[in-house]
Amino acid sequence: MRKRMFSLLMAGVLGVSTLAGCGSAASTTTQSSDSTTAAKTTTEEKAAETTNAETSSEPVTISFYTTETGKDDMYQDLISDFESKNPGITVEYIAAGDDQLQQWMALYASNEGPTVALMDPINIWENQDRMRPLTGEAMLDNIEEASLSTMTFNGTVYAVPMSAAGIGLLYNKAVCDAAVGGDFDPSTIKTRSDLKDLFDKIEATGVAATCLTGVNWSLGAHYLCQTYGAAIGDTKARVDYVNSIIGGETKEIDSEVFNGFMDTFDMLAQYNYNKNDPLVGDVNLDAMALAEGKCGTWFMGDWAWTYMAELVGDGDEFGLMPVPHSDDASDVTNQQLPTSYAKGYCIDASQNTEEQQLAGLKFIEYISSDSYSHEVQAKRLGQALPFKNCQATIDSPLGKSTASYISAGKTADFYGTPSLCPSDIWYECGAYMCEYLSGACDRTKLATQIDEYWSKQDKREY
Repeated sequence: MRKRMFSLLMAGVLGVSTLAGCGSAASTTTQSSDSTTAAKTTTEEKAAETTNAETSSEPVTISFYTTETGKDDMYQDLISDFESKNPGITVEYIAAGDDQLQQWMALYASNEGPTVALMDPINIWENQDRMRPLTGEAMLDNIEEASLSTMTFNGTVYAVPMSAAGIGLLYNKAVCDAAVGGDFDPSTIKTRSDLKDLFDKIEATGVAATCLTGVNWSLGAHYLCQTYGAAIGDTKARVDYVNSIIGGETKEIDSEVFNGFMDTFDMLAQYNYNKNDPLVGDVNLDAMALAEGKCGTWFMGDWAWTYMAELVGDGDEFGLMPVPHSDDASDVTNQQLPTSYAKGYCIDASQNTEEQQLAGLKFIEYISSDSYSHEVQAKRLGQALPFKNCQATIDSPLGKSTASYISAGKTADFYGTPSLCPSDIWYECGAYMCEYLSGACDRTKLATQIDEYWSKQDKREY
């Protein structure tokens, strides 16, 4: 393989976790050095000087770091095609490992900040002083406006979203059809009681009703963070709620929304395919269980098609539905699919030359506008792509399911604002959620641990 795949050496990079920790933006973002300041201009100046800019005719080498694991082959394919269409630009691919954020910061500590990085919005927000503003770039005209909200800070766009991801209960339609004795319609699940009724019917067929993957990123980021989402209200209401926890005025255990989602979580745990070993945490095994009909549903996101695609048979049908948090059938948030633009392509302006940054812009433009790129991404990601000119077919039934919720107007922005949930919430609070799932603590202790976590944060911004 011609491309170089870097492995990142963490030895000697002391204090990196401090750089990546999640307090205020000031505490989590490494202070700009003189070189960073020199490379950084105001948003208006940068937008004006880069709009319609062209890369230098001189050969240039850039680096691309991704936190999207399991997609190395996809990105190697895209890089090869990009280089063939952009002679003079060489892209060095940096594959992510387990400690994705720490690896990213380790590159900066070694003065090797990647030219282009695919990161979570919160990571970009925390490190925006490093980034090149994208406001005014022509390529943004091809991006769905709604998808830019979590990539925009104080009116400035800092990243281009990768894809739209739906989060909820994946379901095996054949299993659910057998359970209900007909054609299963996910829109009939409007309350927790509706879901329990479905679970009972699935179990009556001899199949486990649902599956929880006992890993911190799934439970701490995707499940827990629903409790700060649309059920709380609009973005202002969500931020106000979180700030009230940070300030000590509110306790999680007193939150109706938190308790509602945890009541549903308890029910999922009761019917869990993995309940005898709840922290086994093997995504591949759980994907196989759903694909083979050993369980009827699985809490995950539509990205799970990556693990399932090679396991399903012709004619097998799968879909995605929201997790109801109450027994109020009139609560529309019970029927809205949490959808996130969970990762974005950003460009470093602190440790890359102007020529490298312009080449990075060309690479992101290729990712977001090239038809071959779209076909590869649609096939390998299995998710809806937020690009206006995209004609690629989504093979994934889970991605199609998310797209159907989007087109029906039945989605809720999972993030609200990228600064709402700190970037280590999946790690810290995910550990507490795993303890709770295993029975090592009760809900009161769980809520207290989450309160303590929030008490160490600075108040959030809109």
